[in-house]
This record gives sequence, structure tokens and C-alpha cells, in this order.
Amino acid sequence: MSKSKEFETTKGTLVATPIPQETRTYKPITHKQLIDLTLESINQAGWNVEKETYSMAADGQIANGRYSINNLADSEMQIQIGWQNSYNKQLTLKWAIGVRVFICSNGCISGDMGAFKKKHTGDIQEYAPKSITEYIKTAEEVFVDMQTHRESMKQIEINERTAAELVGRMFIEEKFIESTQMNIIKRELNNATHDYGCPNSLWELYQFTTFALKTIHPAMWMDNHIKAHEFFTNEAKIIIPEVIINESVQSASPHKQLDWTEYVAGIDPYRQENNEFKEE
Repeated sequence: MSKSKEFETTKGTLVATPIPQETRTYKPITHKQLIDLTLESINQAGWNVEKETYSMAADGQIANGRYSINNLADSEMQIQIGWQNSYNKQLTLKWAIGVRVFICSNGCISGDMGAFKKKHTGDIQEYAPKSITEYIKTAEEVFVDMQTHRESMKQIEINERTAAELVGRMFIEEKFIESTQMNIIKRELNNATHDYGCPNSLWELYQFTTFALKTIHPAMWMDNHIKAHEFFTNEAKIIIPEVIINESVQSASPHKQLDWTEYVAGIDPYRQENNEFKEE
């Protein structure tokens, strides 16, 4: 059994997980509350849930719920709304809006995900419903952003050495993949499980990465997907695609257009602009 299958569970199992006792400093939000609230908020937004997916660890003490929306979609992907919850006080309650890619069911989470994040203390039980409903209403805007990110990454060609450097940085510097995921990405680079229609592109490598992230522990699922999206969108701004001279500006997406005279002179304005960039 793969690790991704190992962590999968059902709605009924999550609902049946024993709820910890409320204390003066800890007020639990139950998995059932989150399931019901999510489904009701999606319904109020006028959308339809096509698929519900749940995962858990530590006998339900850590749980994730993901909901794919069938009327916020294009031919390649659809919006996905997710939450992460815990009963063992190891994780804060987090919410996310991302996408599910049809061909492989990979999940991508936009960099603003986890914008709703709160400890299980104080007024969390009163704060959560209103905030989550308002947050879910932003899904349409997030989907447009994700489409833009996808099309930008498709335009960026990367060779084997660049792919190796990026994978190495994800493993050594950014630390959101481990050796298991690195081996899966290597296998995908050699013989891809799915055809994403854009070979040797940054988008393809991103999909290999999210394919590998299916094996990570539920406690890290949301944070590591957020880190992955931030990593690849940042790279989309600084990697110059391999283009033919007379098609350089036309073939690049708008935010990657550059002065060809600077490029052939060995000046990379995008790397200059990002010299002071630091990860949050």
C-alpha cells in the first residue's frame, strides 16, 4: 500500500474520532464542524462539490479535508478547497484554496493559502464560521491566479541540469521534499506517469513535485504544498525560457518579457530584480 493510500480515510471515520475535552485555553473545532461548514459554505457560494477526499494520521488526531468544485474548472484543473485540523494541539486550524489537476489528481495550493490560520483558543469557535465563509468566496479569484501561474510555467523550458538544480534546492535548501519524494521526482523525470502536455517545462516539473508530495504525512500536506507553490512561482519570475531570437518577446508570457539586447549581452534583469528576495 502506498503512503498516500495509507493515510486516506472516510468522512465517517473522522466524525467518529473522539473529541478532546475543552479547557480554559483550548477549544476544539471538531472534524464534523469543519466538514459541515465547508459543504454549507460551498453551497452558499452556488458551487457544487464533485469529490470529497479525507486523510488522517495519529488515529484521527490530525486530519485533512479536500473538496473539488466542478463548476470552477477548465479543461485541465478545478478549484479545490481544503482544511487541516488537529485534536492533539500539534497543528493550528488552517484553510486553503488551490486546484486539483485532472490527469493525475495532483493538488496545487496557491501561495496565499493558509491565510486563514488560527490556534484553538479564545474565540475560535465564533470566529471560524464567518471567516471561512468569507475566505471561500475568494476561490474564483484564486482560480484565475492559478491559471495564470500554470500558463506562465508552461512557457518556461528547463533542461536536465536546471531540473536537477531545482530538485536539489527543494531538498537541501527549502526542505519541503525528502529523499522519498526526490526519488519519485527522479523517476518521473526519467519516465513520467502522466503526460501534462508541456514536456521539459517548469510546469511539468511542478507536477512531478506535487505527484511526489502525495506520499507526505498529513501533518505536512498543506504547508509543504504552499511552500512548493511559492517556490515554483518565484522560479517562474527569474528563469529565462529558452527561446528563438526572433520569437523571444512574443513567445514569453507578459510578465517574463525582456529586452533581447540585454539578454544576449548576458544581462538577466529578472535575476537583478530578485537579488534582494528573501523567503518569508
